[in-house]
Amino acid sequence: MHTNNFFQPTRMLLYFKKYATDNLKFYILGALATFGIMTGIGAFGVLVAHTTYTSTTNIIPFYYIGLYLGSALLTSRSFNEFSSKEKSIDFLMLPASQFEKFLTTFLITVVGYFIFYHISCFLSLNIIEGLQNMKYNNQVKLVHDYEFLSNYREYWYYGYFLLQAIILLAATWFHKYTLIKTIVSLFVVLLAVALVHSFIILCLFGTEGEMYKRTAPFFLVGKQIYNLSNNSSYTEIYIIPEWLRNTYLFIVKFIVGPALLVLTYFRLKDKEI
Repeated sequence: MHTNNFFQPTRMLLYFKKYATDNLKFYILGALATFGIMTGIGAFGVLVAHTTYTSTTNIIPFYYIGLYLGSALLTSRSFNEFSSKEKSIDFLMLPASQFEKFLTTFLITVVGYFIFYHISCFLSLNIIEGLQNMKYNNQVKLVHDYEFLSNYREYWYYGYFLLQAIILLAATWFHKYTLIKTIVSLFVVLLAVALVHSFIILCLFGTEGEMYKRTAPFFLVGKQIYNLSNNSSYTEIYIIPEWLRNTYLFIVKFIVGPALLVLTYFRLKDKEI
């Protein structure tokens, strides 16, 4: 059956129900595992390790680990129908447009996990707080300060959606061991960028001050200054102008992620050919 390339809410809702039903067992097990691990770690700390949590900031590292690791594992399973020829044919022949299939996957794996994870965190936090109150007879209070949302830490959330966009795009290329291959690919790309930047610095400034060794690609360079009089050295840091830093930040926050999602959609469209 030829798939319609236009968006129809009714048809997408039917596909959404089918997608959720086909993966219901996996989602239930994943949800229970996520909630169980979060609650279990906190309960172990209170009941066994005699840890006292005085503010939400004390347990925020576990929050970020779960947010990134859990979402990465879930999103890496996207489009796994392409892992075999038979499943890929069935997937492509479903009477739904590729945009609807892409949007359904995005809503469940990226948006859906984000919402569920915070609900799970809220419930786990209340259970941990209850256990702590029971053990210490309400003498230790857990302050809900949410300090982890201040001091530019909202960029963790920009990073979350950027990471999901990268993994979704990678899932259209790597149909087995997606997460492992994505991590290796990211490492290779970042290494290539660092080498290119170091080569450019080496060509422009040579070995003076060993600047090619002390760089953050296209952001800053460090120049080693030697003081022969007292046999000491220090590093001078040169950073790009503020307007360029703000431009980089805007691109990362609002352009790179959506651009990767658009590429993911067109990659799915290519699968029809």
